[in-house]
Amino acid sequence: MVQKPRMRDMVADYRQDKLREDLRGNWVNAAIHRLPAFAVAWGAARLGLSPTALTLASGLVALALPLAAALAPLAAAAILVCVLGYLFQVLDCADGTLARATGRTSEAGARIDFLIDMAQWGLLYLAIGLLADRTLGAGFQWTALACAAAWMRLYARTVRDALPKGKSEPESRPLAISEIPEAAIAGISGAIPFLALAGAVLPWAVWALAAYSVLDIATALSAHRPRHP
Repeated sequence: MVQKPRMRDMVADYRQDKLREDLRGNWVNAAIHRLPAFAVAWGAARLGLSPTALTLASGLVALALPLAAALAPLAAAAILVCVLGYLFQVLDCADGTLARATGRTSEAGARIDFLIDMAQWGLLYLAIGLLADRTLGAGFQWTALACAAAWMRLYARTVRDALPKGKSEPESRPLAISEIPEAAIAGISGAIPFLALAGAVLPWAVWALAAYSVLDIATALSAHRPRHP
């Protein structure tokens, strides 16, 4: 029988095992997504839902992002994309929380979670570009730039995954001062859904996506530089 974890146990486990990892690369998630994610994981455990069910639900939310940007009434589309983007991040945190709390972690589940997470970034960037183009009546130029930014974002992740095993994994030790800028840049990604609100008004949000992706690539490449004691 799958255990039904208590909320306080999930929070305690997170603070012990996951918080430092989030502060190293997902500090926005720690600040605004984790608390509702605990509630979702707690409720899912009592409903008998599996972590993979939450992961697949997040995939449906990700697919809805460009549809909302393209088809919803323009007055509501930006808010809808922002809400869907926030919901995805909550579900993305909740599935891992549920898996760890119930002991239902698996290699297959982690692989599905990774694939959906990567797809979400492309779909979210696409949605923000579509919002900018719809607002400005500019054809698809901002959509194209947003898609280029998404490609760069995924390339940065590929660069990080190419690090030797052990070096790429988050460390449990506290951040060194020299590592704070890189951690600060990496952690901003959790706030990207809120750019949907700006993307519906001004194209600078799409330029912000492109600039962030360039910074993401730069910090990913910097991890490959030789480190001298």
